[in-house]
Amino acid sequence: MDAKVARRSFLAGASALAVVGFDPVHRSWVTKAFADTPVISIPDLDGVLLTDPATLAAFADDYGHLVHHTPLAVLQPGSVEDVSKAVKFCRRNGIQVAARGQGHSTNGQCQVQSGLVVDTSTLKTVEHIGPDHARVQVGLRWKDLLAATVPLGLQPPVLTGFVGLSIGGTLSMGGIGAASFRFGAQVDNVIALDVVTGEGELVTCSRDENALLFNAVLGGVGQYGIIVRAKLPLEEVLPNARNYVLNYVDAGMFFADMNTLTCGGKLDGVYGQIGPDGNGGWVYVINANKFFTSANPPIDDDILAGLTPATSQITDYDTYSFDTLVDTLIAFLQSIGLGDIPHVFGDLFLPASQTPSFVKSSLAGLTAADLGPAGFILLFPIRNRFPDAPALRLPRAEQVFLFDVLSSGLPTDASYAATEIAKARARFEEARAIGGTLYPIGSTPMSKADWMAQYGAIYPLLVLAKETYDPTHILTPGPGIF
Repeated sequence: MDAKVARRSFLAGASALAVVGFDPVHRSWVTKAFADTPVISIPDLDGVLLTDPATLAAFADDYGHLVHHTPLAVLQPGSVEDVSKAVKFCRRNGIQVAARGQGHSTNGQCQVQSGLVVDTSTLKTVEHIGPDHARVQVGLRWKDLLAATVPLGLQPPVLTGFVGLSIGGTLSMGGIGAASFRFGAQVDNVIALDVVTGEGELVTCSRDENALLFNAVLGGVGQYGIIVRAKLPLEEVLPNARNYVLNYVDAGMFFADMNTLTCGGKLDGVYGQIGPDGNGGWVYVINANKFFTSANPPIDDDILAGLTPATSQITDYDTYSFDTLVDTLIAFLQSIGLGDIPHVFGDLFLPASQTPSFVKSSLAGLTAADLGPAGFILLFPIRNRFPDAPALRLPRAEQVFLFDVLSSGLPTDASYAATEIAKARARFEEARAIGGTLYPIGSTPMSKADWMAQYGAIYPLLVLAKETYDPTHILTPGPGIF
């Protein structure tokens, strides 16, 4: 088998079959063994095009395990050029395309029925690390970038809690983390991108070059192009991290102390967790961190001055271990079978001034049973840098919160999904009434009218971006924005 055919081969059982073309009549990829009718030849690829049932089933799923759209094929690109070739081919032949990183969304955002899924996980090269920036392919996971930069005393300004996600995946959605109260979202901290548009063109963009594409694609839910390469800023990070876990039984004290910590200028990261107390109520937890050197550790009495937690724990880590704490937890949940159960995520941005009352009202309608065996609630304070990334729609307030109700259910509970999706939708409508917006990583259903309301005055600008960069509307149909 020559090299060109081998690159297009896929495994089906114990045998390898070469995909040689696309049958436009039957809307299917054709293998060499069945190419007895005229077909459209596929491009010469550096990677592989997979059409076996096991692969298609895997890419017809995501972390929610609720939505299942089966693609015609999955491309594992061997190069950035493969993505461009594949999108051009799909545009010519009316095939819809979606990119998938780690598949951590919960409502089919990275799925496409009878289309092509681009598995970006094979685009994972760290191309360059400099003193203040990195250039990477965006199938790379954040944790793998950290493995390269933290030993150099560097890391990106904002990390998601779970750093096992792909860089392209979080940049397509927004990317919120413990440092967002200082630096905003990950999409606020990008220097430049290489993007394959819906026409298959590879375009470099930044705030100064092709700004319409840059501003649309960051937080743009995959609608205008597939991000394939990113130039990211790096900040100095110290080798150790002290983690403060502060526990509260009173919501008012919890919010007051979180405000004190985010305004105090002493910490590198702050976020909140809420969970059942076992008696029908809730416990509130602040996680805060400070990076340091062993020669100059934080002064705890100074960090915690004026706070009123019921209890507290203080733990030191090396920086990489601290950055990957959530990954360790998720790996444990997966090891005991709780990663493969259904998940309904409800994710809302709220004006900070409205957040305490909104959370109180939401908790009154939630129980431990709603969260299920592996669910939890998160709160991230965010500095709203709203002029920087217009496609990520935050409330028009200088300080906002991301409020995540991340529920889980058992496969045997037939009512779980419908019940929790309805509750997530109701919370979204309540949030919208007070100026809140949706973070579109979750499970809340949205109509085109909902998206128009979400984007408001910039919706016409995004329509322009869509018509400019994906005029045949082949990219990422799942969210239904256009």
